[in-house]
Amino acid sequence: MVIDKKALLFISLHRQQLLEKAPCKTVVSNLCGLQAQFANNPKYALRIRGSDFDEKHWHEGLVKTWTLRGTLHTILSKELGLFLSARGALDGWHPAWNLESRRMEYWSDFLLEQIAGGIYEREALKRRCVKKGMAPEELQNVFHGWGGLIYEMSRRGLIAYHPGTVKRFVLCRDVAWIGKDEARAVLLRRYFQVFGPATIEDFRYFTGYKSREIKTLLGQLSAELSGLSCGGKEYWYLGELPGFGELPSCVFLSGFDQLLMGYLDRSRLMDEQFKPAVTTNTGIVFPTVLLRGRVQAKWKKDGRTLYITPFSVLKKKEKSLIAETGEEIFAGGIRETLFCDETP
Repeated sequence: MVIDKKALLFISLHRQQLLEKAPCKTVVSNLCGLQAQFANNPKYALRIRGSDFDEKHWHEGLVKTWTLRGTLHTILSKELGLFLSARGALDGWHPAWNLESRRMEYWSDFLLEQIAGGIYEREALKRRCVKKGMAPEELQNVFHGWGGLIYEMSRRGLIAYHPGTVKRFVLCRDVAWIGKDEARAVLLRRYFQVFGPATIEDFRYFTGYKSREIKTLLGQLSAELSGLSCGGKEYWYLGELPGFGELPSCVFLSGFDQLLMGYLDRSRLMDEQFKPAVTTNTGIVFPTVLLRGRVQAKWKKDGRTLYITPFSVLKKKEKSLIAETGEEIFAGGIRETLFCDETP
């Protein structure tokens, strides 16, 4: 089967709940989590996709930890074992972050004790550690900006971050570990069911897995995979494809949206000339707006104001469409929509 880029994007939008909403927990699971360097992005992704989104309760049943590509994702609590297993189990404590293994074990036990006792916010835990005698350098390495001991404890399934905006931790209980190969096979299947049609290079980009390993995993699935061609490239998928239809006039995407993060080749929805406006040199991926199937602007919500930064000149009707879509998504939470050359 041969299709064009519009059909390819329509399938992607449909499979990723951007045409038909689904329960929030279904969305999180289907999309292999939601990238969460910025705490509001998963919330925005669920507000856009979730049929049962609730501002006060959206985070229930979710945790945040390091998963795909070693980056922070919000995932289902019950799938924590799947994602940790896919990264590989860690046994014992090994020197890291300028911390000796015995000190890592000591402070890990102390932190677990404090969290179990109801001290779960990051700054409160720091104060308890200082009171216990933790030296300034050790404090810095335990709570290192890139993870530190907190990262090591998370990798072992001892703790995870609360998925909301407050920096606090939750204890992880009854983590269901499985074999690394088995876990990665589950994620491979899920990827091609939801992100497919996609290329093998797209899957490698999304997961960070090595080519040799992906080849082995694909060998277990080859009989079930279906293929199609688009623009001279081969794409693969699992399951039935939806019937082709018209692309929606306007779609909002969250920052680090899985529709963008899921593919090395983003040409199905974005022109190459706009890549620098969407992704910074440090890897930040902004919230964006699709008009007629192409990324045409980025957005930012500040209080009750929605700021839109177009990448080219927009017509009056297009501006009205974006404003109306934003107001619908935020359900009365927008007082005004401002179009500007640079988002404040």
